[in-house]
Amino acid sequence: MNAYRPDIDGLRAFAVLAVVVYHAFPVTFESGFIGVDVFFVISGYLISGIILNDLKQGTFSLWNFYSRRIRRIFPALIVVLAAALIFGWFALFPNEYRALGKHVFGGATFISNFLLWEETGYFDFSAKAKPLLHLWSLGIEEQFYIVFPLLLWYCAKKHLRIATVIIVLGVLSFLGNLYCMPDPTVNFYNPLARAWELMAGAALCVSMRQGLIKTMYMKSDAQTGEVVYGKEHENLNLALALLGVVLLICALWLVRGSRPYPGWQAILPVLGTMLLIVAGPMNLINKHLLGNRFAVFTGLVSYPLYLWHWVLISYAFIINGGLDESTRLLRVELIAASFVLAVLTNYLVEKPIRFSTRARTVTIYALIFIMFVIGTAGLSIQLMDGLPDRRHITHYIDPGTLKPLPEEDNAGWAYTGLAKSSIDYCRFTDVGSDYTIALLGDSYAWAAYPGVAEVNKTLGINTALIAHSLPHPVLAGITSLIRDKNIRNQYDKPINEALNVVLNRSDIRKVFIVLRVQLLINRKEYTASEIKNCIQDTVNVLINNGKSVYIVYEPPDATGVPSRRPFIKRALYTSKDSILQKTKQYLDIMNEINGAEKINVLDKFCPQNECPTYSASGIPLYFDGSHLSTFGSTFLANEILFPYLNDSPK
Repeated sequence: MNAYRPDIDGLRAFAVLAVVVYHAFPVTFESGFIGVDVFFVISGYLISGIILNDLKQGTFSLWNFYSRRIRRIFPALIVVLAAALIFGWFALFPNEYRALGKHVFGGATFISNFLLWEETGYFDFSAKAKPLLHLWSLGIEEQFYIVFPLLLWYCAKKHLRIATVIIVLGVLSFLGNLYCMPDPTVNFYNPLARAWELMAGAALCVSMRQGLIKTMYMKSDAQTGEVVYGKEHENLNLALALLGVVLLICALWLVRGSRPYPGWQAILPVLGTMLLIVAGPMNLINKHLLGNRFAVFTGLVSYPLYLWHWVLISYAFIINGGLDESTRLLRVELIAASFVLAVLTNYLVEKPIRFSTRARTVTIYALIFIMFVIGTAGLSIQLMDGLPDRRHITHYIDPGTLKPLPEEDNAGWAYTGLAKSSIDYCRFTDVGSDYTIALLGDSYAWAAYPGVAEVNKTLGINTALIAHSLPHPVLAGITSLIRDKNIRNQYDKPINEALNVVLNRSDIRKVFIVLRVQLLINRKEYTASEIKNCIQDTVNVLINNGKSVYIVYEPPDATGVPSRRPFIKRALYTSKDSILQKTKQYLDIMNEINGAEKINVLDKFCPQNECPTYSASGIPLYFDGSHLSTFGSTFLANEILFPYLNDSPK
């Protein structure tokens, strides 16, 4: 294999610390997710060197390659997946544990990116409640490792120019990445749109070994093909390393998840990483900045650190009902705990298994079997709806109140005539009536739907859900505010088509706008004036088409209020005064809307100055930090909306 380079472990340290700090402080350190791109380039470079060395020496075999990967990847991953399942047994409610089981299965089979592709965007708020979200990148790497060795073996056997093949495939992948940009979720998780980052590292390795990158400070060993570095032309090495550092800093400064990623933006971290690798280990930056003891040590434990950190942060988010400004110290403590767990995992699990020379074949089969058991356990938990009969959970909650809420159903697509998945939330409850009430807006409308549909059943009224996630809810004119042309083109047609369904269907006589306006304000993608105008325009166009319009105010945001867990004994409410203070701008916007019946829910949710997040019998009103649970939705419909649902259309 290639000679060991401590500076590459230093690059690993930069990558993992960028990701960890970003996950802990996403507002302060907005671009840390580029660390994954750095990992991809490093992986492509190193894995190519290993395979090419074996091919050159005639010792390459798929069994040897995959057995090394299993000893490298499986031990720490098994520990983290098992820990996530065990902790989830005690901490998670059935819907949460069911989702965790699904993602444990995805992690064990290295298809997490495909599962997340179908569920949520990496930058969505709800992604924080997925303890295994970060395994998407491991899935992409492992999928690459399955295909890439076969590609290099085939090229060597057929005497094809490996560098040319890799570069061509890398360019095609990059073009695919640009093609997928209008759909940020697909682009982010799609292995074909991400392969170019791994291919960039591979192309660099092959080009250096074959002398295609001709410089005076490196040469290829004639017998092994390994790249050998000397001290000649240190100024050139230093200039390349400095440029690489500048590009990584620019990436941290300029790259934003609010724009389609990777897209063009990922060129900065990818190229910066390539330059630091090609600069060699002898220049001042690589030797002293990346090659110092702390950086190297962090790089050596970067894999278990990456695995542990998000599990801890996500569980803290779930248990606390969010991680707001008051939890800064907690987040620092979580980073420290992740580091400690990473070091322990490395010394107690990874090293003994990876570097042991005893019974290696038996070890490989044992690791595969254990991973199979964990994956099967995860799948079983998903199929058994999160094991709702766990005794310690049923003491706190009726499992039915937190059952997963479908985001769409075939009845919804059939009723609206919209293309499947064109909008995020599309459901329809048909009671055989010619009278329908529609819920319009975003995920708050989705959360409110079950209770409203149940009440409407008793009233003999159909219920339709037509909504889309923030920042693109189903509102008139909302897409015209999107600055990015590609994103605007992506959402303009489906959002307007969804709104037209409500306008054109004569059976829809009432429309309830249920919308998370406060978060729209906080995100600052639109101004308060723009948000108000979109809501007002929506009200106007609905009224002009003969609809009765109701605006349902947001329930009090439970973010920052600890969720009720079996081992958490803390106050389960927030104050009404704090809610009023935090939502003043939102309430000002609502007060200026004309023509709609406005339904302020705060008094019912906060009967005194306290806004409980649980009923008197201990049933959660929310299933996360803000969205109503099934029980909360029923409370909203029965206790607040019933008179408006039962009232004849105006």
